[in-house]
Amino acid sequence: IGTPICIPSREFIDIGRIASIEINNKSVNHAMKGQEVAIKIVGCNSEEKQKTFGRHFDIDDELVSHISRRSIDVLNTNHRDDLSMEERKLVATLKRLFKIQ
Repeated sequence: IGTPICIPSREFIDIGRIASIEINNKSVNHAMKGQEVAIKIVGCNSEEKQKTFGRHFDIDDELVSHISRRSIDVLNTNHRDDLSMEERKLVATLKRLFKIQ
């Protein structure tokens, strides 16, 4: 919750932040790979609020956490020991995607 979301295949457009996550109609704070979830995304600025499903993006677009150098540094500082090998690989993949040094 609170993660900024973008769509790389659509020129990395930012569409908002995750406001809530539900699994089987029950609110949860996070989801794991492979789980089917419902997410609510809210625009945080006027540009994001104008992005609409069906017009700017659709069901086939991959939604990605929009990470930054700062967010990676925070992860490494505060949660390094909590990350699984798979999660570390995901962060590395996102670093390449966003061309973060």
